[in-house]
Amino acid sequence: MKKILFITLFLSPYLIYSQNLKINAIVKVINRSNRSPIPNAPVVMKEANGYYTTDVDGIAKISVPNSGFYSIRVVTGNSVIVRQKEITQEGQVVNIYIDDADVGKDTIRVTGEADKVKLSRYSFQQDEIKRLPGAQGDSLKALQTLPGVVPALPVGINSSGSFGSFSVNGSPYRNSERGDLALRGAGTNANQYYFDGFPVSYPFHIGNQSSVFNNNIIKSLDVYSGSYSARYGYASGGIINIEGKDSVKSTRTTINFNLFQSDAMVERKITENSYVIAAVRKNYPNYTLLKLYPDGIPSDAKYANYEDFQLKSGWDISKEHKLMFTTFGSRDIQKYTKTVDEATNSRYGSNATGPIGGADSRPPVGLDRSFRTDGVRYTYQPGDKISNTLSISRNSYKEFYELKFDNPLSGENIFGLQNVTTQNIYYVENVLNYNVWKEYLKFQIGGTYRGREITQKAENVTQSSSEFSRIFNNLIQSDPTFRALIDGDGVRSKELGAFAELNFSYKGFKFMPGVREDYYNLSNQKVISPRLNTSYTFEKLGTTFLAGAGDHYNAPTGIGQVSSRVGNDGLNLEKGEHMAVGVSQDINSDWLVKVEGFRNIYSNLVVSDSYIQDPYALNNQTSDIIEKSDDVFRNPIKPKPLRYSNNGTGHSEGVEVYLKKTKRPEDSGWYGWISYTNSLTKRNNHQTRYSDQERNERSALNASRTLLAQTQNKYGYVNYYNDNQLELVYDNDREELYDLDRTHVLNIVAGWKINSAWQIGGRYRYLTNTPFTPITGSSSASQAATSGFTLNLPSYSTYYNSARQSPWQQLDIRIDKFHNYNWGYINVYFELINSFGRRNPSGETFSNTESYQAGKNPSTNYDTTNSPYIETMFGGKTVYIPLLNFGVEVRF
Repeated sequence: MKKILFITLFLSPYLIYSQNLKINAIVKVINRSNRSPIPNAPVVMKEANGYYTTDVDGIAKISVPNSGFYSIRVVTGNSVIVRQKEITQEGQVVNIYIDDADVGKDTIRVTGEADKVKLSRYSFQQDEIKRLPGAQGDSLKALQTLPGVVPALPVGINSSGSFGSFSVNGSPYRNSERGDLALRGAGTNANQYYFDGFPVSYPFHIGNQSSVFNNNIIKSLDVYSGSYSARYGYASGGIINIEGKDSVKSTRTTINFNLFQSDAMVERKITENSYVIAAVRKNYPNYTLLKLYPDGIPSDAKYANYEDFQLKSGWDISKEHKLMFTTFGSRDIQKYTKTVDEATNSRYGSNATGPIGGADSRPPVGLDRSFRTDGVRYTYQPGDKISNTLSISRNSYKEFYELKFDNPLSGENIFGLQNVTTQNIYYVENVLNYNVWKEYLKFQIGGTYRGREITQKAENVTQSSSEFSRIFNNLIQSDPTFRALIDGDGVRSKELGAFAELNFSYKGFKFMPGVREDYYNLSNQKVISPRLNTSYTFEKLGTTFLAGAGDHYNAPTGIGQVSSRVGNDGLNLEKGEHMAVGVSQDINSDWLVKVEGFRNIYSNLVVSDSYIQDPYALNNQTSDIIEKSDDVFRNPIKPKPLRYSNNGTGHSEGVEVYLKKTKRPEDSGWYGWISYTNSLTKRNNHQTRYSDQERNERSALNASRTLLAQTQNKYGYVNYYNDNQLELVYDNDREELYDLDRTHVLNIVAGWKINSAWQIGGRYRYLTNTPFTPITGSSSASQAATSGFTLNLPSYSTYYNSARQSPWQQLDIRIDKFHNYNWGYINVYFELINSFGRRNPSGETFSNTESYQAGKNPSTNYDTTNSPYIETMFGGKTVYIPLLNFGVEVRF
């Protein structure tokens, strides 16, 4: 008896401990017919604390209290599958096989998730980003919170075309272009944007105020900033693929309206096998702010009047055949700055006639751009092994941009015109998928065609000065870009691509080699792009090691760059070499941490080039043929500046950290993510840097001789002239910081769903400001050129991009109140945008009427679109407060 009591007392702590020891196991959900993993499948286990979702490999990691039999429920599109499984040991893998009949349409659609790379790819589901604080209900703004993504100079402040106004205050050095986003140091025009695989002309409205897609139609989005699939071409930077809803379970309408915009979306089943989704949106910040508090608007604030629409329809003709039609588009009109409104409409004048003052409270249109994409997709899937998808689309873009030519010294307006740019893109893609060996080996092959037609023409020329004729004619004679704009210019190009890619998976190992070949007709260039992505996952640890590398190419985008009349139609494709390594750790089913290091090398970048020439170009300018026909007949061939070359090089390197906490949409609790990027990006335009004296001496010498031949080597250009002299235009350029380089980029997004009725969220952003070339002094302009006025011209530092303004910071807060009903819900929300009321610097302006004075002239410009604020008076002083927004979303 004593022995039994002793053994019982001795073993009881162990027995108690063993009863509380949890067993960690893995549930893997597999399609029985093709043995492929099923991602995003809900897995319910009451004894394992409820609800899990399978990852891209079809895996859900669970913990059970002890060994025994458990009921595992897998929720599919059509039903709930229940399996009784015995779990006995740590790390045990439990396979749940699902038949095709039990797999719903949504699940079939997302099986491709298992084929997507994990390296340099970040994804969001719609529920995670729909109520992003500070985004005014715009899910796509979540792009700007991801690692490696840098907001660029927003399109809309100036024309997105190749022709702009003249300025004596412009920086002497630029190595970037206007756009929306820069991914890992690539150019803003080096990215491609897709909606359901169809091309998008631009993802954000003018000034980066909002995306061009209704918030409720976005189902998910993928961002590829590193080496991505060989399927994607026409991009040396990154790929942003927005996935829209592709099924409708029941008729539903969602209406959202707030202070600055309103939108609506309707989802409806047409038949059991077909659906339609329609969405529209309209904004009105210029009306709202002018009506409510015009004095609070910063003088240089820029707002756009925009609208967008999306229409999708799908039809499952049979089990093997499916059709999808889509059309979507956008229009943006730059209509308002407070300064222009006051100057043109006399808001506070005694003769005011408009609702606020003046005949019209809106200034003339400065920029009007729009695009539309129409597409159709046919999918043929005769069995489990083969599927083929054919996509055809047409994307059209048009932009009216008002140019006003002022005397840069006296400020007198001379004349104005509209620069009209159009572009049509015809895009065809065919992709064949073949499942070679169950879930282990898949093969993808396909081809693409992209044809582009670009035109540019001046319209509605108006004169405002007696000097119009002289200056206008001088511009036509001296500036080939202006001449082409008046005469009209156009370019047609075509690109052909073919790709093949393997996807090999075995246990935790993934190996995805691919190759792509592209042909570009303008330069008659063929390129081959090898790409490789690989990873290995330790399933018990939840640790994945990732690596990848690949070449990526992109054609020149601007009409002025590839125009045979004013540019260089022999430009080659730009190249980006992407390399990255990383590690991803699943801490549990809710937490993910990911760290990546990358290095991208850019070459053949298109840059403005003052020295490249074609010695034997056709003398075929329209105005010269009409006005100087004798000279053209005598000199049919003459040297012509090509203005652009592929001499640009650069590199970008850095480290990205990403920490994410997820939760089910219906659960209460915390969710969010933290992203941090530390990077360095540099560029070299490889342009000879002459002193003023050297430049003047060279111009005087070359004015009396003719170029006969030009060649290029690693030292620069070698020119041969008709006086039998050689000239070496020596490349003494050096690497400078990229215009959009930001050393530190930190984003913190957090949301707390308190209960079914309340939710609160916040977003904090910190960005190192972009570099710029500082103004170090000024000199007086000739009074003869300024009608007797004493005006000043800025002097710039010879150390380009050597200064930065203070860091960019912003905190946004959003509060949501939900009223849930059996027919739907009402969501009332309130946003505090830029709650610090912080003015984030975006550049500087030099006033020609004053001389240089540090801290006063030049003055600082502030970002009023990405980081809006309100000006007001308090205690006799100007103070800056947050922008308030509130609205209501109704779903029924």
